[in-house]
Amino acid sequence: MFHGLFHDLFLLVRQTAQAHPIWCLPIAAIVAFSESFVGISFIVPGTALLLTLGGVIGASHIPVWPAMLGASLGSIAGDWISYWIGLTYHRQILHIWPFRRFEGQIEKGLHFFHKWGIAAIFLGRFTGPLRATVPLVAGMSELEFWPFQVANTVSALIWAYALLALPALATRLLIPLNL
Repeated sequence: MFHGLFHDLFLLVRQTAQAHPIWCLPIAAIVAFSESFVGISFIVPGTALLLTLGGVIGASHIPVWPAMLGASLGSIAGDWISYWIGLTYHRQILHIWPFRRFEGQIEKGLHFFHKWGIAAIFLGRFTGPLRATVPLVAGMSELEFWPFQVANTVSALIWAYALLALPALATRLLIPLNL
């Protein structure tokens, strides 16, 4: 069931980006938000969708910067809301649906954050299972807002570049034809 759903989702992203390049910004923003927001990130294959979008951008010679901007803004917002939830609810989050279903991931995120500190925000962005939980546990650990937001923003910009610009460039260099 999920295979067919994900396949259809990939086709929708590819076809929409090719037919309407202006939609790359909101598509990337929505996908990156869903990949970064705790709870939703466990369901949506955001990284794979963004890599696909990067490849489509490269093959279609669509400008990459709108998608990078959308992905950056979406991931910054998803992480910021996850941080705020953790800051507001602290350990009580483990007793609230849907978060109680992910107690193991949240505990791993807490351990990771306590081991690496502020660097965990940056490192977690590039680690799939921890991507959405690290901002939550940063809030639970009462990390100050500005250090969190600087790490959140810088890592989001680099992450968006890695997932969109690099595949676009590789596609333009290796497969210089339209899909």
